Amino acid sequence: MDWETLKEKLFSEMNSMKSKPFHYRMLLLTGGGIFVDGYNIIIISFGLAGIQEAFHPSAYLLGFIGLSVIIGNLIGALIAGYVVDKVGRKTIFILDLIFFVGFAILSGLVTNSYELLIARILVGLGIGLDYPIATSYLSEFSPVKPRGKYLVMNITFFNIAGIVATPVAYWLLGFGELVAWRYMLMSAAIPALIVLLARLGTPESPRWLLTKGRKEEARRVIEEVIGKPLDTDAVELLENTEITPEHSTYYKELLTKHTRDAIFIGVFYFLFAIAFLGTSIFGPEFESGLHLPGEISSMIFWSLFVVGDIICILSIDRIGRRSVTLIGWAGMSAMMLALILLPKSYYIGLELAFTLFAMFQGIGPGSTHMVYSPELFPTRIRATAEGWKQGVGRLGGVLTGVFFPAISLDDKLYIIFAASALGLIWSLALAKETKGKSLEEISEKAKIEEDKTSIKRTTERF
Repeated sequence: MDWETLKEKLFSEMNSMKSKPFHYRMLLLTGGGIFVDGYNIIIISFGLAGIQEAFHPSAYLLGFIGLSVIIGNLIGALIAGYVVDKVGRKTIFILDLIFFVGFAILSGLVTNSYELLIARILVGLGIGLDYPIATSYLSEFSPVKPRGKYLVMNITFFNIAGIVATPVAYWLLGFGELVAWRYMLMSAAIPALIVLLARLGTPESPRWLLTKGRKEEARRVIEEVIGKPLDTDAVELLENTEITPEHSTYYKELLTKHTRDAIFIGVFYFLFAIAFLGTSIFGPEFESGLHLPGEISSMIFWSLFVVGDIICILSIDRIGRRSVTLIGWAGMSAMMLALILLPKSYYIGLELAFTLFAMFQGIGPGSTHMVYSPELFPTRIRATAEGWKQGVGRLGGVLTGVFFPAISLDDKLYIIFAASALGLIWSLALAKETKGKSLEEISEKAKIEEDKTSIKRTTERF
């Protein structure tokens, strides 16, 4: 019995089963970390004025403080992908939030701008560790048919965080800008601590355990998930098949054997990060420049983003990953073009285009990036691939944060339109369809493509 056939048979019941409370629990536990990330990134935009009043940093230092969580995410994700694939999902799933809670509290107690910058980078580092776990964990436990739905629901927690963070921030501003920002930053420790406690006792991924040759542990977790013992044939098959732990060179394997998919997902998320962070972090500035009401417009923006997520959740396992991705990019491009062309006095049209831009992000790339990264890569480098995607994408966010404060609103609109249009072209050229396939089927197809490429390269040499 070959290795790939063993995995396919061993996970067949997990792949074909209906959703159970266990799956929804895993969704809440992984989505909880993403909620904390969204809450942190969004709420600081409401506290920057208070930070300016408290410490009087330069404009660029203030900008870097606003971006500090994203910078930390970038570093944490690039490190975490390798670590999570090497040591497992479960350990980092707990440790990263312990790290986060401590620095979230500390960030509200700092005495100067530089201490705040460092504390916020470390907060971002903790959350950056979480993304590779969240996508790998959830995809490896989800049944095949609703897997896309689960992965989209996972990223929806980020946008729900926007709905929560906005009224919390405005309420805290009632205490005065000079102290409100401290309460805002420390408040993120509350949901993080709740998620941390709920994560205690989470099982290790059986797919990861099997790649390490830990057969009995993998068997026990599979039986826990399906709610009954494996049948005798499956147990005998597992016991009688010699398993050599899968070896990986992690980033080297990702970038040399899965080059096409690695480049696809990296550029895909880089372009999306520009569009997303340009309209979310700079949301208050957009609303002011477009003469839109601040708090109400922000709430509508994040609510429409969640509406887009819901549309994606209902359609991604029916019409496929590629189709909803293309619809999203096309809608984003159209709405940004409308913002460029509409007169600035046409407030209703501007508000409609601005909020529908959020909805199309939720329908398309804002959701499907969370589906593609775990589905395109095998278990041994799945977290590494997510870390790569997050790192490259967050670089787009950092560049956006560095350059956007120095350019006009019109220039911002042109850049976001260009990112959206390029995202559409890029996805038309390279986006694959992975709907309805088990992770093992996708991995096997990728392996065949790798072998063909390797043979072609060898032939070309001679």
